[in-house]
Amino acid sequence: MDYELGKFLTANASALFALVGALGGGILSFCSALILKKREFNLTISGKLLDRRIVSHENVISLAIKLRVMIALGGESTSGEARRAPQIMTSRNVFEDWLTHFTQLGLTGTTWLSNDAKKEINFVQDYFVTLHMYLDSVPSDKFLGLGELIRQDFISLSSSLEKKAFAFFQSGVRKLQPDSLDEWHKYQLSETQARLRSTALVKNYSAFLQARDEE
Repeated sequence: MDYELGKFLTANASALFALVGALGGGILSFCSALILKKREFNLTISGKLLDRRIVSHENVISLAIKLRVMIALGGESTSGEARRAPQIMTSRNVFEDWLTHFTQLGLTGTTWLSNDAKKEINFVQDYFVTLHMYLDSVPSDKFLGLGELIRQDFISLSSSLEKKAFAFFQSGVRKLQPDSLDEWHKYQLSETQARLRSTALVKNYSAFLQARDEE
């Protein structure tokens, strides 16, 4: 039996080697195709995730730019600067429209933001929640005057938002995975409170109360 098998193998060695080679080549081709497909799938998914992250950070930069749009009030301030106020503070309707826009464009995309940008945009939200509360019962025609008092807040918030978002394009854009959702999405309460206390908004709270009384 062994003799017959050896004779068969010897006689058909070329064909057997060709068959083994073909099978081996087929298996290698199959494995290579699977690896390429998996890699292509991973790249496609990573590309889609990256697109969402890019759009979310671009939206934050867009919000930052809108924050520093000012309108001239005419004349000069006591410091000799041209009097200006944030365009967002033109009237109650304009302000309310801004809050809606801020929520739709910024907060709805926080899942895809870097942790630093996420924390900063949540702080900006806290600022505007506070401002919205201060503006309760304030006549719409008083908004611009109050806006002049807190103009520097808008400039500072715009700068910090833009820097946090732009940092993603400098380094974070190379990461294929989003930042972990397990990390807390806001600054520590003590830090948030300290930053809010340092704003022109909180320092000028009495002006908002006076604007209500003058209604």
